[in-house]
Amino acid sequence: MSDASAAAPAAVAAGRAWPDRVIAALPLAIVFTWLFFLYVWQSWGHITPWLFSDELQTAQLSRAIAATGHPARRGEPYGFQSLYNYVIAPVWWIHNTHTAYSVLKVVGCFVMTSALFPAYALARLVVAPRYALFAAAGTAAIPALIYSSMLIPEPAAYFWSTLCFYLMAKALLTRRPGWVAAAVVATLMAPLVRKQLTMIPFAFLLAAIFLALTGERARRWRSRWTRWDWIGAVVLGAGTLIVFNAAAAAHSHEWLVATGFYRHRMIVYGLWAAGALMIGLGVLPVVVGLAALFRRRGERRTEAERVFTAVFAGGLIGIGWYTAVKASYVSTVFSTLVEERNLIYVAPLLFVATAIWLERPRVRWWALAASAGLALYLILNTPYKMEFHFYSDAPGLGILQEANRHLGWTPHTARLVLLSMLAISVVLVLLPRFLGERRRAAAAVVGVAAVGVLGWTITAQISAASASNSFADAFAANIAPPLDWIDKATHGKPTLYLGQSIVDSTGFLIMEFWNRSIKDVWSLDGTAPGPGPTLTPDLAGADGRLYPSPKGVIYAMTDPGVDVVGTVVATHDHNNGGSVLKWTLVKIAQPLRLAHAQTGIEPDAWVASPDGVKPAKAAYNQYVTTGKRPGFASVTVSRRGWGGTDVPGLVTVKLGTLVKGKEKQPALGKVLAVRRFWIHSREERRFFIPAPRGPFRVEVTVNPTFVQSQLDPRIGDTRHLGAQVGFGWVPRIPRR
Repeated sequence: MSDASAAAPAAVAAGRAWPDRVIAALPLAIVFTWLFFLYVWQSWGHITPWLFSDELQTAQLSRAIAATGHPARRGEPYGFQSLYNYVIAPVWWIHNTHTAYSVLKVVGCFVMTSALFPAYALARLVVAPRYALFAAAGTAAIPALIYSSMLIPEPAAYFWSTLCFYLMAKALLTRRPGWVAAAVVATLMAPLVRKQLTMIPFAFLLAAIFLALTGERARRWRSRWTRWDWIGAVVLGAGTLIVFNAAAAAHSHEWLVATGFYRHRMIVYGLWAAGALMIGLGVLPVVVGLAALFRRRGERRTEAERVFTAVFAGGLIGIGWYTAVKASYVSTVFSTLVEERNLIYVAPLLFVATAIWLERPRVRWWALAASAGLALYLILNTPYKMEFHFYSDAPGLGILQEANRHLGWTPHTARLVLLSMLAISVVLVLLPRFLGERRRAAAAVVGVAAVGVLGWTITAQISAASASNSFADAFAANIAPPLDWIDKATHGKPTLYLGQSIVDSTGFLIMEFWNRSIKDVWSLDGTAPGPGPTLTPDLAGADGRLYPSPKGVIYAMTDPGVDVVGTVVATHDHNNGGSVLKWTLVKIAQPLRLAHAQTGIEPDAWVASPDGVKPAKAAYNQYVTTGKRPGFASVTVSRRGWGGTDVPGLVTVKLGTLVKGKEKQPALGKVLAVRRFWIHSREERRFFIPAPRGPFRVEVTVNPTFVQSQLDPRIGDTRHLGAQVGFGWVPRIPRR
């Protein structure tokens, strides 16, 4: 036969292979398309970022990269955080913030949903296509997919970690230089995608070690060990762990604190994260996934299964250990959290392990007992956080929170449901063993299990997305539309925010995201929120000039009680601590000078003591008067907002000249007038004090204070309140 005639059948076979491959890829493409469009549809309801300060920081850094090529927060250079910031940076070249934000959400949905492709490839190493399709669908349907609509690195990190697990398995299975190089590069890049993936290279190393230790050559070698050899191996392993822990602690403060002082918290809080993940996955993937890792009696594992088991073990230890360390450390510096957010990366491994059981539904009884026991512990000890509308660090709990709102579930009800799911999972795992050769019945059992798991996970994801979107609605409601009102009024010109008494920063943070013209964030009382640098300016002079003087700023946006010299361009309603207030946008009459400002008054007009010992204190500084003429300071002191038990408070009002104090802040100079009186519940006093034309200052103190919640348990306000105080200036006393 000639070479040409021999090549013809091969060409025909190759030609037929392409249509076959396309047809084979259709189910996976269909699953991706449906899930992708589901998440895009959900993102339309995610009308604004709300996971602050994470989302605002991502926006700041990526916008700075788009503008200058370097990350920065509010103009100040900032260190490298994630490669994802560079990926999404070009989207900010779109001038319209609404359009750019919509595109960013679509990008996040695409990237995070794409994790199903490496998950499918990983599963295909050990199971047939239909079971691999289950693993892929489960990977892209977990509750954590709500992060796809958010401006955080999780979408890229979830895809990249799944890709790393596949490349690790492929490299260890084939040992070809190309695959090994790809796995090494991908795992080393993982921490650059997100810091939480720092343990991925360590997981790769562990997987290689586990694979070597479970090989035939290693087993033959260990078969010749004596008792002392085993003791030496244990001692060597313990020593290696000690050295590794010491090295890690030397380079990581978080690691040092968690592993050195709070190891118990690592165990407890790490298991909380595992419990939240298990609940979001529907219990069975954890029960059967862990049990399926152990070799079944009389079965000889394929090399691919050995490799996957090694990768799964390495990934579970690496990611799990990091989650435990992070949860323990955060509890010492911030709050005790359920940190499922850092554990979601093991979900693809659990689904692939579950797919192995679906294809070969046999497990060792002791392995099942161990995994079921762990699941039982997690159900009984994981905090369900059902008191929250939505718990962003543990989206797996979202389905329980949704059931609490719509079905009236209590934590007790949720626990009973989860225990029932655990019992059903164990029954489903055991049934194929008792069905014996009745393959159709066994297939029906695993089919029910697969459908049940996917149904639960996608329901949990939709529940979490619904709650997340309702958060976005509630947060956006803090500001009257349009959200980008500053950019519209200033046409993008540099704007300074100058505020005070910022009780609830949510409204401001949303405003900053939607208005790129905000360049500097200042406050007179140090309450300006991050992320990014903030400044409490000094008083440069009694005429209201501030130090430092902002550079290149044309407009100023101020809170109520703060006025700058200039022309008012626009006002806008917002909610601050439950009170509807107005922001004022002013075109600055350069240089920036305060016209007047008040401090110490909270959004609901109350003046409070920080500790109940010091008096409640407020101050009013008038730098410029209309026509530079004398007039009258208007002072209102009221307890009309309190009708409960009377706790009289001594009010002292002082008016005097305004000077720059020792701390370069406004201070009272020569006292020109003093008023003292007692204020009672339901009482209000208003009076006018003659004031000079020059800068003057009014100080009001109230002592003793009272706590509403102590006098009336039905009220939750725990502040040490003095009185509600209002200030103003008038050229003449108004007629009554």
